[in-house]
Amino acid sequence: MAETLLLFGFEKLWELLVRESDRFTGVNGQFTELKSELETLRGFLKDADAKKHTNQEIVYDAEDIIETFVIKEELGKTCDIKKRIKQIARNIADRREVAIDMEALSKRIAKVNRICRVLEYKRSLPMKGLDKNIEKLVGHLVEEDTSQVVSIIGMGGIGKTTLARQVFNHETVKSHFVGLAWVCISQQFTRRHVWQTILRKLRPKYNKSEMTEDELQENIFQVLETQKALIVLDDIWRDEDWDRIKPVFPREKGWKVLITSRNEGVALRADPKCFTFKPDFLTFQEGWTILRRIAFPRENTIEYKVDEKMEAMGKLMIKHCGGLPLAIKVLSGLLAAQCTLREWERIYENISAHIVGGTGFDDKSTSSVYHVLYQSFEELPIYLKHCFLYLAHFQEDSAINVGELSYKWDAEGIPRHRCYNEASIRDVAYGYIEELVKRNMVISERDTNTSRFETCKLHDMMREFCLLRAEEENFLQIYRGRSTAESKSPCRSRRLVIHLPDDHDIFYPMEMKNPKLRSLLFIRNQYEAYDAYEAYEAPRLVINWLEFQLMRVLDVSYNQFEGGKLHSSIGKLIHLRYLSLYMTNIAHLPSSMQNLKLLLYLNLNIDDHVYVPNIFKEMRELTFLCLPLKIIRDRRKLELGNLVKLETLENFSTEHGSVRDLQGMTQLRDLYIYIRGEGCSMEILSSSLSELRHLENLVVYDKYKPSPPTKDEKVFVLDCMNLKQLNLTIYMPRLPDRQHFPSYLTSISLTGCRLEEDPMPILEKLLQLKNVQLLSESFSGKRMVCSWGGFPQLQMLSFGLDEWEEWIIEEGSMPLLHNLVFIGCQKLKELPDGLRFITSLKSLVCHVMGIEWAERLSKEGEDYYKVQHIPHVKC
Repeated sequence: MAETLLLFGFEKLWELLVRESDRFTGVNGQFTELKSELETLRGFLKDADAKKHTNQEIVYDAEDIIETFVIKEELGKTCDIKKRIKQIARNIADRREVAIDMEALSKRIAKVNRICRVLEYKRSLPMKGLDKNIEKLVGHLVEEDTSQVVSIIGMGGIGKTTLARQVFNHETVKSHFVGLAWVCISQQFTRRHVWQTILRKLRPKYNKSEMTEDELQENIFQVLETQKALIVLDDIWRDEDWDRIKPVFPREKGWKVLITSRNEGVALRADPKCFTFKPDFLTFQEGWTILRRIAFPRENTIEYKVDEKMEAMGKLMIKHCGGLPLAIKVLSGLLAAQCTLREWERIYENISAHIVGGTGFDDKSTSSVYHVLYQSFEELPIYLKHCFLYLAHFQEDSAINVGELSYKWDAEGIPRHRCYNEASIRDVAYGYIEELVKRNMVISERDTNTSRFETCKLHDMMREFCLLRAEEENFLQIYRGRSTAESKSPCRSRRLVIHLPDDHDIFYPMEMKNPKLRSLLFIRNQYEAYDAYEAYEAPRLVINWLEFQLMRVLDVSYNQFEGGKLHSSIGKLIHLRYLSLYMTNIAHLPSSMQNLKLLLYLNLNIDDHVYVPNIFKEMRELTFLCLPLKIIRDRRKLELGNLVKLETLENFSTEHGSVRDLQGMTQLRDLYIYIRGEGCSMEILSSSLSELRHLENLVVYDKYKPSPPTKDEKVFVLDCMNLKQLNLTIYMPRLPDRQHFPSYLTSISLTGCRLEEDPMPILEKLLQLKNVQLLSESFSGKRMVCSWGGFPQLQMLSFGLDEWEEWIIEEGSMPLLHNLVFIGCQKLKELPDGLRFITSLKSLVCHVMGIEWAERLSKEGEDYYKVQHIPHVKC
């Protein structure tokens, strides 16, 4: 059944028909007939049985016919007079063609309507004994005479990963082990990726991308022979998986491995003497306690009274959760959104009736849980159903970037709830993710700087459910490129996602020739993507864009194109809303891209020189634009003044664009500026930014400033009232006065400013600051003082100063500081005595500070009394 997509697609189509009805002069009869048949069908769709007989392809085809006609008309309006005359002739032919298409489509819908007439009658909460279990596991990990392997074994959804995370982050574990590494083992993992991840965590500075597997094995082996390290291997599926990973582990050293798995044989294969812990299912009372906390959040308030009948109904539903924390949390999140007894009764009836036939889950307990997950999905509003199913695109254990996800959702045309009408694209996505988090359908934590859900992921059992639902609704086709047989399988869905393997050995799909394909995504493993770009040698990608003229979403990131060229036929994809060429080898953009007038998202972040013609002038719908860092152009600057809907502009260079174009981009939230060449003073820059009232994140990079500002040149002034994050790499010998800093600023990073005066008296009075970074050459003075009452919200503080010598902290400063980092501050004489008053500190890290620092901060050292209260100290 494709009921979710059908309802979503139909409402989108209906809005399009109503909005564009005036355009269809000359085909009035066919248009009216099509609209009439669709209106009849719209009424039938309220009936569940009718939806089963309605082909989603009809809705897609209708949208394609209408949109193609409308876009071609719009493109014709921008032609010169000669081309316009030819366009009129083409329009006549187009109208004949659209009339024929509409007639055929009306007949298909009428057939469905006849069938319909026949059918018309018809949060991360405590698990059982969590503290006790954590202490038991921690004890086995830090004891020297126990086995090398500790395992947590149990079925999906019972809380294995949650428990492992609590152990991994335990202060005793952090202080006992010098190295800590967490690796998610997907069903399609590669040994190289696992070993790279382990080495990345244990030795961050090593260049892992260029190492062979033998070199990776040798380096990890040496590290584990010489230091105590804890490696967590989360969610191993098969016994033989351990055999592939284990060569990096020496015999009986200071390392320990914590395994989570559904398969007890994995742990015994790793170490027959291993300690195995099996989390218990929650008792009825424990499950009921969780449900009460989520479903009745106000029950502890004086005026609130829990309805006795709803309480009884909730207790009945708990029995269907099989004692699994995940199922109980999801059910609780579902019930929390329902206010009346009747709604609770309806949910109970649906769950207890087992309304789903085949679930795809094998045993009885997981099948019961599936019905809870299914009902939670069914209760989602249409727009959230589509958002949730879209997460099936991403690889197992992926941390999904919500910012990028927001533009994909928008390109798909997911409707906005009315409460988000005036919000930015990203704010809409943040809101939708928050709704899914509240329902316990996705996992996410708020970012310290932004207080938003910047990334999200799916619990493994929830992902299985998501994939199953996506398959049932033919929502997308996933291609993993592992065999020639798979490469020959035809693409039947309108969405195709290709997961690029970690080892780069991919068979590209040969039967990708689906002219109705709307979305094509290449997704690379997120950790592999961070390694050196040069190490990635992908096969050359050759695609005839003329075969995909209905494409809306296209992400070819990390691919290599034949000859480094993007074919000019890309300009034929007039429906395109989303285009990412991130980290491809393209060296020349075709001028035909100017036809992509519906683009909302365009990512041209290519790590090499790229010729960029003036293609942006008519891309008036763009909300996200990332330019190449190295642009090749003639003397004329890029025309960006028309892009007034932009919310994000990255890699804007004053060499290739006019800073005055920024003044009209009043919707900007994120702006990354590179100041290059002459003609952009701080005064001009400040003036151009003054109108950007919605700006939240600003990065200004001017590392190559030829000379200090003149006496008459004004200091950089920030008049962006909503700015939250500021990153400056510019010569700025003095900070603006406190009143010129945005009052909502939560994060500031300074590099190369060469401040002559102590910045702390100004920065510590910015009451919302949570993160401060004073990096290389940001301060040229010798002494800094943090005074009483300063930095009331600060949580993270980082220094990377070569010339800094003295730091004084007064008692009562930085009361919430959690993390303190020093990088290469080799002239700093000592840690301030006032550090011992900051009892909130959890971590102190000193990089490249010299051996004497490690000695002074050791238990026998003279400065140990200053840091003895800090759980994690690393030098």
